[in-house]
Amino acid sequence: MNLINKHTLAALALAACAGLANAQATPASAAAPTAAKKDLIAKLIAIQTGNAEGLAKTLVAAPLGPMGQEVRIAMQQVPVEKREAVGKAIDAEVKKFGDESVPLVKERIVKVAPEVIGKSLDEKFNEDELRQLVAWLESPLAKKFDAVSPEMGRALQERLLADMGPTLNTKLSTLRNNIVKHLGLTPPPQSAAPATANKPAAKK
Repeated sequence: MNLINKHTLAALALAACAGLANAQATPASAAAPTAAKKDLIAKLIAIQTGNAEGLAKTLVAAPLGPMGQEVRIAMQQVPVEKREAVGKAIDAEVKKFGDESVPLVKERIVKVAPEVIGKSLDEKFNEDELRQLVAWLESPLAKKFDAVSPEMGRALQERLLADMGPTLNTKLSTLRNNIVKHLGLTPPPQSAAPATANKPAAKK
């Protein structure tokens, strides 16, 4: 019995060593995707970057929100008779920033997407899974869902503003007044409604 156990243990040890060797060899083989897998990855990257301009606009616009709030505050220091002209000049600068930045960001998205997205797709999905993803994303149902998504997002935003706008406005007003008091300034008139009360931009 002892002899059989020793032989069994030896066999298991050899099997374990063989398994370890195969496991260590796996990453090397996985690093070279097949031509079919490369084609699927390329299709998915094209789909993901199909709206590269939209993504670029979103990225470029992200820092403009906080900056806009600062500008609105600073505009209170501008003489009333000059505010319209200053506002137009600032709008022109913002437009120039967008016109110059969006194409640069879009170009960068298209350039780095194959490296960033392609690497992830290759590592996390096998060829069959990639084929299923392409089939889904190119399907009429997926395209219909993508087309409806912005509308659903706007509807949700409108509902949230309607439900929570007054509550958030009250809290923001309290926050503003408390901050002003800490600064030793006079609280602004309560009639000034916070930005959250504004309705979403009209659909284009």
